Amino acid sequence: MNRLKRLDAYSKTLEEFRIRTTTGAVVTLISTIIIGFLVMIELWSYMIPVLKPEIVVDGGKMEKLPINFDITFPNIPCHILSLDVMDESGQHISNYDHDVFKVRLDENGQEIQAEKQTKLSNPHVADDLAFQQKADESYCGACYGAAPEDHCCNTCEQVKEAYSKVSWAFRPNEIEQCIKEGLTKALDEMSKGGCRMHGNLMVNKLRGNFHFSPGPSFSYGGQHIHDVREFVYSKYNFKHSINHLQFGNQQHQLHKQKRTKALALTNPLDGTKWGGEEAIAMHQFFLKIVPTQFDFLGGSYGLRTFQYSVNRQERALINQSGSSGGVPGVFFHMDFSPMRVIYTEEHKSLASALVSVCAIVGGIFTVASIVDGFLHKTSLLQNKNRGSTKSM
Repeated sequence: MNRLKRLDAYSKTLEEFRIRTTTGAVVTLISTIIIGFLVMIELWSYMIPVLKPEIVVDGGKMEKLPINFDITFPNIPCHILSLDVMDESGQHISNYDHDVFKVRLDENGQEIQAEKQTKLSNPHVADDLAFQQKADESYCGACYGAAPEDHCCNTCEQVKEAYSKVSWAFRPNEIEQCIKEGLTKALDEMSKGGCRMHGNLMVNKLRGNFHFSPGPSFSYGGQHIHDVREFVYSKYNFKHSINHLQFGNQQHQLHKQKRTKALALTNPLDGTKWGGEEAIAMHQFFLKIVPTQFDFLGGSYGLRTFQYSVNRQERALINQSGSSGGVPGVFFHMDFSPMRVIYTEEHKSLASALVSVCAIVGGIFTVASIVDGFLHKTSLLQNKNRGSTKSM
């Protein structure tokens, strides 16, 4: 038994040899408060899950990419704007109109309440001023070479569809049907104010771009061409406000924002304004899109979305000779990272939490004992010096 007692690393002193001081009591109270505070913080961090990042190679190249956008052009009327999508596979979609909306704005930037939002993908929706007319049954309107001779284009919309199929530029002021329907007069009235375009795109997850440009677009000789004559000789400019631009499923994006506020994962272009009074200019946004996945606790695994960084360039297109060197508009160039960032939500392990608590308790008590010993020795030296002074 005596041999076992020799292994005791915590030898005790007799109670009558212990000295209790006021400074020791103060140090004990302070150290206890600090220990309690730090232990509570450690337990709180143990209860709250954290997101652990991991980078892996992204293998989902064949996925479709949803894009949600909301952009305001205060100085360009809606009938001039067109939206086109292109990618490196060679796919060109001119005048993209599926699930895309245009809203007319007055000269003060307010939405014109008398006009409803017009979904561009529905060719049978009446336009805002209701100027489409029905032709006589015996009447067979010309398609101006855009369709076979036996094919009739009785309305302005039918002529426009025929032109679109053969990728011709459509100019309504030169079309008899459009003039009869009063379209040219209506376009003059709609040429004041601006336009807000918003909606959703579904594109290939490939390097490419989507852009907003003036005038109709068409393909000629394998090239993507815009008819910008109406824009070049006008007072319009591409000053714009990006109200919202995000990549990925919108519901996933909302869920991500609720669960990941600490990461500050935001859309950097939201709420930004660009452009000046320069009319003929090309605004380019170079986006580096990073696929991102969140694996949350509670079964919400595989929530996929996208982050992006952006660089911007603005270039005037009228050079010193007075000629234009590009297409005016707003271009979003997309490039995808080959890596995917995965955030895994997990709790801190219980063993790690216990080790941290033990380290807090032991460390604070050790430091407190050193401080108490220093204060006690200082007090003894002061009392000794006072006694020596009195004896003299």
